[in-house]
Amino acid sequence: MTTLRPQSITIVGAGTVGTHLATAFHNAGHHVRFAARDPHSDKVRAATETLSLDVVALRAASKGADFVVLAVPFAAVHDTVSALGDLGESVLIDATNTVADTLPDHATTIADVITTANPAAIIVKAFNTIGAEAFTSPTIDHRPLFLPIAGDSPAAEQVRQLAEQIGFDAVVIGDRTAIRLLETFAELWIHMAFRTGLGRNFGFARLKRAAPQQ
Repeated sequence: MTTLRPQSITIVGAGTVGTHLATAFHNAGHHVRFAARDPHSDKVRAATETLSLDVVALRAASKGADFVVLAVPFAAVHDTVSALGDLGESVLIDATNTVADTLPDHATTIADVITTANPAAIIVKAFNTIGAEAFTSPTIDHRPLFLPIAGDSPAAEQVRQLAEQIGFDAVVIGDRTAIRLLETFAELWIHMAFRTGLGRNFGFARLKRAAPQQ
C-alpha cells in the first residue's frame, strides 16, 4: 500500500462522485475541502456537514491545493473550469464522463474541453471508470478493483499513488493520448451497469498470470 504525506485536495462538485471521493480521501488522512459556485447551497451543505469540511468559492479552489478534482456533470465542465481561473501547480483530476452528452466538434476527449477553458491546466483522467460507491469500498471478495489512469507526467503517477492509497489497483496506462481509452472504458461500465441489468455493484480486476518456471 502506498504511503503518502497528507495532501491538500479540493473537490469541485458536491454530487455522488464528489462526496464519495471526499469521504475516501478524508478517511485516508488527506486535507479535503469542497469548492462550489454557491458555497451556501443546500446540496453543498449536505455534502460537507457529515465530515465537517470547508467550502470555498471556485476561484479559490486551487489555493494551497495539491489536487483539484473535477466531479461535475459534463455540461458544466467548460464553465466550471473557466471559473477556477489559474490553477498554478495544482493537478486537475478529471473524474467526469459525457454519459448522454456529446463532445463538441473540436474535441476528442473531455481533456480537450478542459484545455479550451484552461490551456495551462495539468490534467489527469481518473476515477471515471467505476461507480462512485467503489471509492469508499474499492474491493470485491478481497480483491482490489482496477482503476486506469492517464494524463500528464509526473502528475499521473502522483494520482496513481493517491488512488492506490485508498485501495485501488491503480495503473497509469499513458499520457493524454490514452485519455480516450478511459472514457471508452467508462462507457463500457455504464452500459453494463444500466443497459444489461448488471447494476452498479461490480467492477473490473486485473489478473496477471505467473511467469512459467524455467
